[in-house]
This record gives sequence, structure tokens and C-alpha cells, in this order.
Amino acid sequence: MKIPRFWRRCEGDVQQQDGRRLRVFAWGWSESSERDADAHARERFQNIERRVWQGLELPKGYGYGSRPVREQILREIEGRRGEVDALLTRNAYGSIVLNAARAMFIDVDAPPSGRAADAALDQVRHAVSAARIGTVRLYRTAAGFRLLATDRLFTPGSSEAESAMRAVGADPSFVQLCKVQDSFRARLTPKPWRVGQKTPPGDFPREQGPAQRAFDEWLEQYDRAAASKATCRFVETIGAGWVDSDVAPILALHDEQTRAASNLPLA
Repeated sequence: MKIPRFWRRCEGDVQQQDGRRLRVFAWGWSESSERDADAHARERFQNIERRVWQGLELPKGYGYGSRPVREQILREIEGRRGEVDALLTRNAYGSIVLNAARAMFIDVDAPPSGRAADAALDQVRHAVSAARIGTVRLYRTAAGFRLLATDRLFTPGSSEAESAMRAVGADPSFVQLCKVQDSFRARLTPKPWRVGQKTPPGDFPREQGPAQRAFDEWLEQYDRAAASKATCRFVETIGAGWVDSDVAPILALHDEQTRAASNLPLA
């Protein structure tokens, strides 16, 4: 999995062609050390500085699906062979995300209820069978469906995995992000605005002091509000029902954290 543990920011003023100064910043990342993340940040800052001097347009936004997302790693999940099978991270809007190395999750957007939702469910069932993914657990989410392939493992970014994800209707940007991060993603806790909460203050990584205290207060409120909601609800199993021994722990963690077996409202 390519999910950086270390992040550093490089910020400063750069000179434009007309002599004016422009304040810019760049994030650098590394899976190994803060030193490497700092060096990467400086390298990216210098690239931006050159673009400004040349009068070229700067990249807009964070480039979802084009580079690793900046998320705090909360926990490592080790597999039977001692390798890391999954990471739990906290995303930009505060929800906990399961990043699985080989257990393939797929989220599919669909109407929340009514005939259109029923038609979408039938379409997903047909797509799973046609794609020959194997045994799949199907869940309902607040905005569609979630699939988990259980009887075998997949490689993120492989033609097999990407073909299966596209066949069932996964968002292209989601498919690309799984490839970039070399993992499959599934949100475990509710989106804050679905439980009456704002997004968290500040961005990760936060400096110790007021910024961290403000986030801690937000987290306490969010956890309290999220306790009365489920992130997805188990609907049915498509296929023979087999569960690979390497997928089983990921499945158990997912269902526990999302409250998939409860009747709580989805968020």
C-alpha cells in the first residue's frame, strides 16, 4: 500500500515575471521518514517556483486520484503472514477509512429508495454475475451500494480489479485513487454532515496546541453523534458464500465498525 505516514509542508514567497511576489506552498510525503518528506516538499516547492517564474499555470486543488491523499494513519492491521493487510486512516472530513491491501471493496452510487433504487440493485446483481467476481457481500449505503469480494484476493490497480470495478459502476476517480494508493478503500464511520456535525477544524498534520485541542473537541462531538448511525447495512450475499481466510478478518472488522448488522439509520 502506498499511504504515506509522514507529511511536511514547504511555504514561501516566489517571484513572478512582473516582479510581484506570490505566496505558495507545497506538501511533500514519504512512507519512511520526516526527512524524506521534507526533501520531497522542498523539491515540489522548487518546481512550483519554476512554474511561477515561467508564467505557467499552477495545479488546482489537491488532484484527487492523481497523488496520495493526506490522511492520518490510525492503526495497522496485520495479516496471518505478518504483513500489513490494511490501514485505518482518518480522511480530510474526519471519517475513518479502511484501506485494504487485497480485499476488494467497491462503492457504487445509486438512488436511496424507490423503484430507481430497486432497478439499481438488480443492475448491480447482474453486473457482479457478469463480471465473474465470485462471492460478493452486498451492502446498502446512504448513497448507493458497497460490494466486498470475499472468496479471493485482488491486486489494486490490476487490469482484473479495475475491470471488475468498472463493470459494476464504480466512480472512475475512485478506481484511480485505489490504483494510486495501491489499496481498496471503504469508509467505516459516517460523514459528519450526515450526523449534524461540521467538518473538523484545520488540516492534518496539525500542530500541537490550539489546533490540536480544537480537533480533539470536534472529535469528541463527532464520535458522540456518529454512535447512533450505521455507515452501511448488509443486504445479501451474491454467489456461493465462500470467505477467504485472508479476507475474513477484514470482513469482520468492516462489519463491526460500520454496524452493518444493525438497523440504525444510514449516514
